[in-house]
Amino acid sequence: MIKSVYSLMLFDEIVEKIDQIAYENNTNRSQLINDILAEKIGLVTPEQKIQKILEQLDENFSDTLSVSQINKNSSIQFGKSLKYKYRPKVRYSYEFISSKRGKYAVLKISSRTKSENLNDHFDEFFKLIADIEKAQQGDHRDSVENLTNHKFIRAFEDEAELTQDIETVTDNLTRYLKMIDRAMNVYFSKVDEAGVKDLTNLLENIYREDYKKNNQ
Repeated sequence: MIKSVYSLMLFDEIVEKIDQIAYENNTNRSQLINDILAEKIGLVTPEQKIQKILEQLDENFSDTLSVSQINKNSSIQFGKSLKYKYRPKVRYSYEFISSKRGKYAVLKISSRTKSENLNDHFDEFFKLIADIEKAQQGDHRDSVENLTNHKFIRAFEDEAELTQDIETVTDNLTRYLKMIDRAMNVYFSKVDEAGVKDLTNLLENIYREDYKKNNQ
């Protein structure tokens, strides 16, 4: 859908009420009017699709991750504490961004610790996941593109592009994050006793079982 600028003549009282409702719903006047008109004529806007996806993600992870923030029609953040020394905190976030093709989701994962040792472990974990996915997907891009400053970034330009139906996008995003969360738990439970090769094998199995196999 393409947005354009239009001029409308509306009663001041209607605009005041629209602004009040928009404020209460953490949106703006144009977006609210757009949503109201779309619903009235039976259309689903990209923003409405995103909101439905975010709400379903919230429900899908209600028993495993705590939602720290939902930005209407835009993003969702999850927080967790790892069962590891110092109980490091991790933040997962799905954000929808725009491209020439349309909007799609991006997963961002970051550690919230100042411990150099823990950050080294996070960097190793993120690199292992990026390398495993590169090998499994036959992707020839440099996996370092996904890594920056103890963070992991994964774009879903195909699996979570809004031209697909809501169920497909939600399912892909849910399975991927559940895979990452399980892999991270396993990695930190074994990192002090297993070598890189053993850890890689464990994470490869999790990737294939939880995401790759179901995404073929």
